[in-house]
Amino acid sequence: MLKLDIGQRGKGEEKVRYFTYELFLALNDQNLSHKEEEKIQSQWNHNLEDYRLSYKALVDRMQREVYSHFSGWGFHDFQLISFEIKHKCLRKMDVKLSLSNDDGLSKNFLLFHDVSFFKYHHENYSNEKSVMNRDKDNWLYEEFLSVDPCTLSFE
Repeated sequence: MLKLDIGQRGKGEEKVRYFTYELFLALNDQNLSHKEEEKIQSQWNHNLEDYRLSYKALVDRMQREVYSHFSGWGFHDFQLISFEIKHKCLRKMDVKLSLSNDDGLSKNFLLFHDVSFFKYHHENYSNEKSVMNRDKDNWLYEEFLSVDPCTLSFE
């Protein structure tokens, strides 16, 4: 059985590795020189290639439909409408995320079973240099990361 951790695993451990919010903000900074912009874009492209290699290694660790869906854009530019957590026991819960790309008129659901860890943090909310609406939780990029042979993390 595959365990899934959603969110940062613990203090001091890395969360999103490839599509960091800081790098996203830098890509959207209108005050960069052309040289700085090229450097940041180069870093983004490098991270993208690294993530693709990392993700390919997970092909046999998740259902084929899930793997295929997240091989593309996943839920990029969707908004998080709600999430529900159902506890089974202390270290096992189900998590249901409701996402929409049309202001809630239709919803897509991401269901995770037997989750061992869940953490929610709105990266944009307290950002003074926000490039997006602070009141909406826009879904930018997601990462599936291998924690160990039995556990994946979804960031």
